Amino acid sequence: MTGWYRRPDVLMVLSSAPTYVATREALKVMDPQDLTPLRYLGAAVVLGLVLLIRRQRLTLRGGDIPRMLVAGLLGYAGFGLLLNLGQTTVPAGTASLLLNISPVFAFVLGHLMLRERTSGLGYCGMLLAVAGVVAITLGDSAAVGFNGDALYIVAAAFLLSAFLIVQQPLLARVPPLEVVFWGSLIGGVATLPTARFAATPSEFTWNAWLALAVLVVICTVVGYGFWNVSLSRTSVAEGGSLLYVVPVLSLLLGWILLGEVPGVASLLGGAAALAGVILLSRATASIAPEKELEPAP
Repeated sequence: MTGWYRRPDVLMVLSSAPTYVATREALKVMDPQDLTPLRYLGAAVVLGLVLLIRRQRLTLRGGDIPRMLVAGLLGYAGFGLLLNLGQTTVPAGTASLLLNISPVFAFVLGHLMLRERTSGLGYCGMLLAVAGVVAITLGDSAAVGFNGDALYIVAAAFLLSAFLIVQQPLLARVPPLEVVFWGSLIGGVATLPTARFAATPSEFTWNAWLALAVLVVICTVVGYGFWNVSLSRTSVAEGGSLLYVVPVLSLLLGWILLGEVPGVASLLGGAAALAGVILLSRATASIAPEKELEPAP
């Protein structure tokens, strides 16, 4: 049996959880429009060096370029920009909770495009997840978890679900790390026109530099890399439940490192959303075991 420390799904969880805390810290000195290209272009540079050192040939072929472009625009440019815009005011743990409703959107898209089905329990899970999002978005205005910017993150969750559907066929033909390289490059270049770079590097605090480094190396290069490895291996389905640990770790990190304590509405809404997603995922899996819904990293 493979040790837990070598399982790609476990490593993905550990490397993805800091994303929301690092984003919040970086946004203290950077505009969200600036952070997006910095994160992804930085990751593209790091991955380019890794591929060069490993002398790994690029395998993306002409027929896959349109799909890769769409995947990069959805899962990197659009997702990253919306997440950063939302996290200007939405706490780290709350953002992670909201993003983990992406399986609901993935099911809706799968139902419309592929006629995927679920049971009555699955539809109850969808309603519960939606109710949880409403509770987070329209909750107690005195709590740090409330803000209309949460809608940016809900939109990011939708793009993430569409991204998973578009990207999946690529993982059968292109190595996972190369997919992250192209996605980061496309996402970084696509968001450059939105950047203003209002803050100069001399204005960055040490914490901001550290947060950016964590976002680039840990959350993007390592996190996306292990996530793609997991998605490319159908045998790792046994570890799917671990993905729901990400919001818990994000809440803990936000509390310990940033002093963010979510309000009651955020906690209850987040619990309802996660419970709904788990119900939907299990109900759908019981009908079509070969099809999985993966939550966000």
